[in-house]
Amino acid sequence: MLARMPERLRNRFTHYMSRSRYAEECLAEAVRQRRLGQYVILGGGLETFPYRQPDWAGTLRIFEVDHPVTQTWKRRRLAAAGIAEPPNVQFVPVDFDVTTLEDGLAKAGVVPSAPTFFSMLGVSQYLTPEALDHTFRFVRGMPRGSEIAFTVAVPDEMLEPDYVDFTAALMKRFAEIGEPWLTRLRPDALADRLREMGFSAVEWLSAAACNDRYFRDGLRASEQELPMRAVV
Repeated sequence: MLARMPERLRNRFTHYMSRSRYAEECLAEAVRQRRLGQYVILGGGLETFPYRQPDWAGTLRIFEVDHPVTQTWKRRRLAAAGIAEPPNVQFVPVDFDVTTLEDGLAKAGVVPSAPTFFSMLGVSQYLTPEALDHTFRFVRGMPRGSEIAFTVAVPDEMLEPDYVDFTAALMKRFAEIGEPWLTRLRPDALADRLREMGFSAVEWLSAAACNDRYFRDGLRASEQELPMRAVV
């Protein structure tokens, strides 16, 4: 897919890098400054942080939440690659057709009275607005100092013309495999809503800010998916 992209689009297909770097910077800050000890990865997918975690993450209890089928496949891939499952990582299989996030985390041993860091990268566009609100309200109900780092897919009005066409093609491709995008949001509007929910601090990075912070040598930040954080 990357090889078929025009060069200027290919050089902006960088959201996988920027979102992971941003979330891990937020996590490191939360661990060092607020001593957070629980890290919940929502929609773990092929997230690699637990298998390359730096020394400072050794104090964390890391919970990977994902659909049971996806998680089983991932664990088989890890085993086939000879990658050990670290002792501070716990897999949390959750099928939302039969249980809730709250129940899944409780059964996994997440302590609800302890401040917790959540990440939800590349997930929000697949949730309905109602499900997304429910997730944010769940995090908001965690103890003070808890935090969520996440991404949002932005509407066409925030994209350059060539990116509008590319995003439409990408959405079509995902819809064809049964994973339609359901929610696209302006980060500034979502930030206002999160503040109304009671989050004490909300931040988001524009593509320009991502460029200033992360990218050199011809790479440019993605416009279609931007990173955000919200602190309880």
